[in-house]
Amino acid sequence: MITEKEIWDQEMIYLQKVVREIKTQIDTGSNAVNNFKKEAIDLQKQMWEDVKLTPTDLFDLEGVTQVWQYQTDIASQARKYKFSYDKLSRLEKMYQSPYFGRIDFIEDGEEAAEQIYIGIHNLITGNNREILVYDWRAPISSMFYDYETGKCSYDCPAGLINGQMQLKRQYKIEKNNIVYMFDSSLSINDEMLREILGKSTDNKMKTIVTSIQREQNSVIRDSNSRILIVEGPAGSGKTSIALHRAAYLLYKYRESIKSENILVFSPNHVFEDYISNVLPELGEENIMRGTFADFFKSMLDSGYRIESMNQQMEYILSGNPNKVRLRCIKFKSSLQFLNIMKKYVCYLKEGAGMEFKDVIYNDELVISSAQISGLFKNDYSMFPYAKRLEKLRQRLFYLLEQCEEKRVMELLKNNSAGIQQSAEGEKLFKSQNANTEFESLKNEIIQFTSFNVYELYRNLLENMEAFAQPSDKHEIEDYSEFGIYTISQLNKGIINYEDIAPVIFLKTALDTVSIAKSIKHVIIDEAQDYTVIQYEIFRKVFEHCNMTILGDENQSINGYMNIGSFAAISEIFDKRDCKGIVLTKSYRSSKEISDFCKQILVAPDHAEQLNRHGSKPKITKTEKGNIYRRIADDIIMLKSRNHKLIAVICKNAGQCEALYKAVNPYVDISLVSNKNEEYQSGVVVIPSYLAKGLEFDAVLVSSIEEADYLEEEDRRLLYTVCTRALHELYLYYSENISGLIKNIGEHCYTE
Repeated sequence: MITEKEIWDQEMIYLQKVVREIKTQIDTGSNAVNNFKKEAIDLQKQMWEDVKLTPTDLFDLEGVTQVWQYQTDIASQARKYKFSYDKLSRLEKMYQSPYFGRIDFIEDGEEAAEQIYIGIHNLITGNNREILVYDWRAPISSMFYDYETGKCSYDCPAGLINGQMQLKRQYKIEKNNIVYMFDSSLSINDEMLREILGKSTDNKMKTIVTSIQREQNSVIRDSNSRILIVEGPAGSGKTSIALHRAAYLLYKYRESIKSENILVFSPNHVFEDYISNVLPELGEENIMRGTFADFFKSMLDSGYRIESMNQQMEYILSGNPNKVRLRCIKFKSSLQFLNIMKKYVCYLKEGAGMEFKDVIYNDELVISSAQISGLFKNDYSMFPYAKRLEKLRQRLFYLLEQCEEKRVMELLKNNSAGIQQSAEGEKLFKSQNANTEFESLKNEIIQFTSFNVYELYRNLLENMEAFAQPSDKHEIEDYSEFGIYTISQLNKGIINYEDIAPVIFLKTALDTVSIAKSIKHVIIDEAQDYTVIQYEIFRKVFEHCNMTILGDENQSINGYMNIGSFAAISEIFDKRDCKGIVLTKSYRSSKEISDFCKQILVAPDHAEQLNRHGSKPKITKTEKGNIYRRIADDIIMLKSRNHKLIAVICKNAGQCEALYKAVNPYVDISLVSNKNEEYQSGVVVIPSYLAKGLEFDAVLVSSIEEADYLEEEDRRLLYTVCTRALHELYLYYSENISGLIKNIGEHCYTE
């Protein structure tokens, strides 16, 4: 029987072997990087000396060839440099902690088990090509996350490999030393999870490769679903899973998918900054990230003042919003409005709203209205609406040009002034006479065949009842009210945030969209905060892409503009392409905070909670004039407990600014706002809608007054705010506590 000391000694010998190999490869890699860099610089210098960059002879093909050869060589050296630099960076990351897991696997039919060490990246010796460490994304590594000891299997290009897992071991390695290790029958030991999650968080999201759970791994490695829809409670790791899934795709399909082929839709720029470290830590280049409005802004008219999502949230949370607009926002987020828009698009494509007129010139019929209608509805029916108009204009102009030439010849023939029959004379006469006659007719054709999405949108707003279902006719007054309000905003040069998606929908439905050509995989995070119209846009624009859609209905921060139910997402896409996965376990908050947050919701949340205990949430009533000082004192106390990342979350930006000015004299604090959407470390004050997706050691909810969280639409926002806390949750009020908190059991908090 091998002793514990012998096991430890064997592991240390293997670690030292791995570290030596990494060090050797780092030294070799450093030399290669320096050499490739030097060679690229030398080539550039040589090109400047040997080649005349400004040609003196346009027929000097030898000079052009020489430039091309130099540029090709320089590009080749640059690629070699980048490849070597990236490999060196990965090795330097591995040097401090080369691996975190090991499985001993014996394949069916084999006699001896293979020791599989698992880390962030592959490590292969340079001499005999021995694999010392397997990348966590390698097919064989999946067993570490998916199986207990015993029977197991993994899928690889050769097919399904079956066998036995004889051992599963987990490590914590720091500075080339094993801090601890233990054998585990579970995929990731709960003790290790509690140790990882019990620490103070950092100012950026970190990788989770050492603690990926089986249900999370199934999402990360899913390769068969075109549309993967993932639902999970707060703290289930959805965003981390999404980014690790991107890293997995870049690894598995490295020949066909690059970082520029993956796009993440983020809720805001603070969140984008927060997640920016994950892929570089995994040794991958960052993928494209942006909000919905960012990605589609090129399709909007810059002549309008376009409201941002943050500005809309400020309007909603200001305390005195226009009730008509709130109803308008909810309506424009509904399936009913999407159906109205779809019917309107069909109406436009059928040419029903177009007035086809005979084109007559000089009392002669150039083309009849019936022929024009036939061209639009039949001959050009295979083209998008905008292209059909363009083709129609080209055809009408061609016919007019024929008549124009004929008219010019007639005018020249009957010209009593006797203009010389020459090309110059014809051109002059044509410009002076015939063009004038055709100008008004051409302008009419241009106007008739023009495509203005804003005019089309106005027309819809003025006639919504004509495209509604018969069962919706009782809402005619609402349609009129919504139309009048929206058109008044457009007349002021303003596009409200809720109108961005409808305008883009019309554009994508009626015109060819080319902005997504390079995209192969789309990740939509915080999926609950998009509307059915936005998902219809995603379906149309990214029809050839795979998608990963992740979210939680309970974390809708906008009570008026959201998807409502995740079932609506699969209804928009082809159900046969969709696969749903529900995550059932939450890892973020302590059990006490989680139990408190669940009671904010109306529908019960049955998510399983990691059994990590901490302090109960604390609800504090204090005098109105003393609340800022109390918050400052609590921040100082929490910092003394070694909580590094602390957030004071206010409902809106105005409250944030007031609190920041009042608390800053007592404690160092940063303000995150619409003007500064950069994720901050230390102590921050942040509005509720910018905090979603983030997590903090301690969260202080600055006000749970009834005036702040009164409406039912505020319930999920308050839940989202409270679930940002890992270890400590403090809530404050002075007068009347919100009804959304009032009914929470007293056993769930302290005062």
